[in-house]
Amino acid sequence: MINNDILIKTKKNLIKINIAVVGSFLIIFSLCIYGYFKAQTYKNVDSYLKEELEYIGIQLERNHLYVAPKLLDPKNIVYIYKDNQVKYFTPNGYFKDFIPYNNSKDLGFSTYKEDGYTFRELKFNVAGYTIQIIRNIDSEMVLLNRLLAVFFVGVIFAIIITYFIALYLTKKALVPIERTWNNQVKFIQDASHELRTPITIISSKLESILKHPQNSISDEVETIADAMKENRRLKKMVNDLLHLTKEESITNLQIEEFDINDLIKDISNDYIEIADMYDKEFSYDFYESNSIIITDKAKLRQLILIFIDNAFKYTNEGDYINISVSDRDNNFIISIKDNGIGIKDDEVNLIFDRFFRSENVRDKDIDGSGIGLSIAKMIVNSLKGNIKVYSKINKGTTFDIALPKKIKNN
Repeated sequence: MINNDILIKTKKNLIKINIAVVGSFLIIFSLCIYGYFKAQTYKNVDSYLKEELEYIGIQLERNHLYVAPKLLDPKNIVYIYKDNQVKYFTPNGYFKDFIPYNNSKDLGFSTYKEDGYTFRELKFNVAGYTIQIIRNIDSEMVLLNRLLAVFFVGVIFAIIITYFIALYLTKKALVPIERTWNNQVKFIQDASHELRTPITIISSKLESILKHPQNSISDEVETIADAMKENRRLKKMVNDLLHLTKEESITNLQIEEFDINDLIKDISNDYIEIADMYDKEFSYDFYESNSIIITDKAKLRQLILIFIDNAFKYTNEGDYINISVSDRDNNFIISIKDNGIGIKDDEVNLIFDRFFRSENVRDKDIDGSGIGLSIAKMIVNSLKGNIKVYSKINKGTTFDIALPKKIKNN
C-alpha cells in the first residue's frame, strides 16, 4: 500500500494550495469590487460638491456677498473666505465644534475625520473668494463598511466551502494515483512470488545433483528435465514481464493493410499439427466477403497466439479449438472457441488481471504465469478493440475480439 504519511502530506499540500489560490482570488476580487464602489461613492459625492461650487460661484460673480448665496443641497456646509477671513458660512449647530477644517491648505478634494465623523471637502478659488464646501459622508461610509464586512464574511465562508470541496476533489484526484501506486506494489509482489517458485525448484534440483556427484547424467535425467522445464517457464515469465512493462512497445502501432484470412490461415497451419500431437481438434473458418483489415499485423498475430495458446493449455485430449472471423458493425469479430475446462462466473472479470490464475487451474498444475491475458488486453486496447468472454465451467470458453477494420496510427 502507498505510504500513508506521504498520502496525508500530499492531501494537505493540495488543500493548502487550493485554499491559497481560491482565497487569494476572492480577496483580490473583493478588494477590486470594494475599490470600485468606493470610487463610485466618492465620485457621486464629488459631483454634488462640484454642482454646489458652480452654483455658488455664479452667485458670487453676480452679487459678491451682498446677497447671501443659496445652496442646492442644504446638507452641504459652506464657508467663504476672503484674505483668510471667514466672510460667510452656513449656520450648522450639529458640527459647529469642529468645522471649518483648516488643516488642508491645498485646493481640491480631500477627506478627513473629526470626532468620529467623516467629511468630504471641496476647496476652490472663485471670483477672488475661497469657497470651502463640506459634506458629511457618514451614511456613505456606513454602506461601504457594510459592503466590506459582507465581503469579509463572504471570503471566510467561501474559504470554508473551498476547504471541503478541496478535501473532496483532492481525495478523488488521488484515487487513481493511489491505485496506480498500489498496482505497482502488487505487481512487484506478485512478480516476486511467481518468480520465486521456478527459482526455488531449479535451486533444489541443482542442490540435489550436487549432493550426488558420483551420479552420471543419465542418473539425473529426470532432475535435469524438471530444472530445464522450470527454466523455460522462468524464461517465458521474464519475457512476458518485459512485454508487460514495456507498454510503449505494445501501444506503438505499425499500421499496414493485409488480408485477415491469410493471417488466420498462416497461424492455424502451425497449430493443426500441434493439435494432432496432443490428440486435440483444431479448425478455422474464414470470412467469405472482403477480408482486408488495416491495423498492426504483428500485434494482431501476437494477440491471436496468446488466445490460441491459452485454449491449448485449458483443454484436454479429445477437445476442440476453433478460430473464426465474422463481420459486425464495421468490425471484424475474431472468435476463439473451445470446449475445455471453462472459467467460473465469479472469475471471468478477473482473468485479465496481472498474475491472476484460478485455483482450479493451479490445482491441475497447468503451466502458466497469469500474464498472457493482461498483455492481450493491452494489445486489444491499443488496436481500439474490445473483448467479450463467454464461459461455462467444464463446458468451454469463447473469446470474441472485436477490432475495427481500419484504424489510424496516432
